[in-house]
Amino acid sequence: MTTAADVVSEVDLPVPGGPSRTRRLLRMARQRPLGAIGAVIIFILLVTALFGQDINVAGETIVPGFAPYEAEATNVVNKLAGPSWSHIAGTDSLGRDIFTRIIYGARTAMIIGLAATGLGIAIGTLIGTVSAYVGGFWDLGVQRVSDAMQALPPLVLMMVLVTMMSPGIGTVVFVIVIFLVPGTQRVIRGTVLSLKEFTYIEAARTIGASSPRIVLRHIMPNIVAPIMVLATVTIGGTILAEAALSFLALGANSAENPTWGFILFEATQRGQLTRWPWLALTPGIAITLIVLAFNLFGDAIRDILDPRLRGTSAGA
Repeated sequence: MTTAADVVSEVDLPVPGGPSRTRRLLRMARQRPLGAIGAVIIFILLVTALFGQDINVAGETIVPGFAPYEAEATNVVNKLAGPSWSHIAGTDSLGRDIFTRIIYGARTAMIIGLAATGLGIAIGTLIGTVSAYVGGFWDLGVQRVSDAMQALPPLVLMMVLVTMMSPGIGTVVFVIVIFLVPGTQRVIRGTVLSLKEFTYIEAARTIGASSPRIVLRHIMPNIVAPIMVLATVTIGGTILAEAALSFLALGANSAENPTWGFILFEATQRGQLTRWPWLALTPGIAITLIVLAFNLFGDAIRDILDPRLRGTSAGA
């Protein structure tokens, strides 16, 4: 016999006497262990980005960071030293601590990842929703422009755009957003096209509801789940795109905030990669772990939010 607690448990809503929020989270973690591992890695990255280096306001340090050294603190006597207790990931050709530089690079990676993904998905959602709902010539024109943009090699064009503009965080975010919008609007457009055919949308039109009201009250709430999944997966790709630009010395690298891609670029100079492999291993592992973590977490979010997959214990 099915009880009320059983029904509510299926949709993960709390009931008196039911499992606590912590227990539900633990159960979800057991069902999707890879997604849980991805979430832990993302949490560590966020903490590192926020508190790894000093937080300064008006030129004053209000929260000291936990990084063991300064990012640009050089020590030529100790250059190209291997991993040790004092330098966990070794030092580079200028004696700078690589682990510290990785910590400093986490903030830039998260700023670009969150900013570019947020803007790209917001703009893509707006365009895709309007395109699908309005239809006609507007929809046809938007899709042809998207086809043209997606047919172009993104990395090459991002290099051209960054070269034409001054490299920096704002520039990198701008060029990445340009190439996130077409794919995002296609996903959202497909979802909105299917929602338009639902009976409750037709009923809303019949009783005289305006188009803005239908979009805001009936369509937008039903595309939140695809947006969440798209965002978690896209952040990893955005961080990878920034790392690729930085590896080509076209990213947002600066003396105060070295980027992971630029650290990897420096490791390949003057034959250092073959003689001192730890120079490239640490930034390479950092980039790989973060991209993998966001993809695993995004897959887990998709499985949880997809009604067809709800209740299964497979995968993350």
